[in-house]
Amino acid sequence: MPWWRRPSLWIPLGVYAVSRIVVFVMVLIAQRQQIAMGIGIDYVRILYPSPAAPGYLTTMTNWDGQWYREIATNGYPVVLPRDAFGRVDMNVWAFWPLYPMLVGLVMKFTGLPFIVAGPILAMLIGAVAVWLLFLLVDEAVGRWEAIVVTVAVCFYMAAPVLSASYTESTALLIVVLILMAIRANRYWTTAVLMLALALTRNIVLAMVPVMIAHAVASHRSHDEGGHPLRRQIGMVALIAWTGALTLLWPKVAAYVTGNPKAYEETLLPWRINATEIKAGEWWSLAYSQFGLLGQVGAVAAVIAFAWFMLSWRSWRWGPEIWGWAGAYPAYMVLVINTSPSRVRYAILAFPFALIIAWFLRLRPWRRWRWWGLGGVAVAGVLFQWYWLEHYWVVKTLVGYVLFP
Repeated sequence: MPWWRRPSLWIPLGVYAVSRIVVFVMVLIAQRQQIAMGIGIDYVRILYPSPAAPGYLTTMTNWDGQWYREIATNGYPVVLPRDAFGRVDMNVWAFWPLYPMLVGLVMKFTGLPFIVAGPILAMLIGAVAVWLLFLLVDEAVGRWEAIVVTVAVCFYMAAPVLSASYTESTALLIVVLILMAIRANRYWTTAVLMLALALTRNIVLAMVPVMIAHAVASHRSHDEGGHPLRRQIGMVALIAWTGALTLLWPKVAAYVTGNPKAYEETLLPWRINATEIKAGEWWSLAYSQFGLLGQVGAVAAVIAFAWFMLSWRSWRWGPEIWGWAGAYPAYMVLVINTSPSRVRYAILAFPFALIIAWFLRLRPWRRWRWWGLGGVAVAGVLFQWYWLEHYWVVKTLVGYVLFP
């Protein structure tokens, strides 16, 4: 079948295009409420001032987008900036280089400013990521599940970030490519992609359980080729390489600046402790939001998820998707703090949509599953509006400010 007639191309790109149009309209409406931004206070640092109601493109470079703009324009400093008390101040070493460097190349070769090149490049990368995600799930699980995952990701609460000057679309693309490469036993390709992920987001460690799951499944099925020992040694080396890459960006920052703790000290102004286990924060968050009932609900949710993950319902996803489905949420609980950004980070937990696909195919409502999927999309749009209005659009710089 010619490529232009393949459903595996037009279904994901069609869903993605519709979702981007919806986001475009919502941002145009929501940006009218954005205040003029001059010099911020405390953790709200404004590098590039903008007027009130600045338009779509400027709005889509809010928040971390200005830091990526600084990297794309000026690169990373050799000397760490310090505040009046001599402490390391907020600076771009807190942000990873792959996406902003790509934007910088686009700016160089096209002459486009960052507010144009940044959002457009992120949106195009997001299109490729969603298409490949569809192919991955379609091959590993099935067409219905691929459609559900595509809709759930494109209309997820924080999915407008796929059109913004952020790293989510790049991270999603690389995660999907890694899962595809591991499934295809392309380990050298996987090693290169791991390096790219380590320069995009600090989530490379979450890939270690994925590779362990892949190695165990291959060994148990005797699918290790003609040289099983060589392959096992290669897998151990790849796992070690992935674990070591966790330290890559902190080591780069230390080398360039001459400060062994450059990365860790850079995160402190954002109130982030890079070496602290965050499980206690999530436990406290559950109590602060919903009291004892919240903690009981959290435990129940973890038990229910563990039960599902240990059943045949999830094993049919394949060891790679199954491994990511368990590893990334665990990584979020243990490593990522409970700031409002957790909503945005969760977009990479796309295997959760497979639970929705399973639920909608249960016998009581199987005949209504397409209506149910439409309901997921509509609910997603409503949540996206809430997220844009309360997290993304800047209405105040006074007091505690929600941020994406």
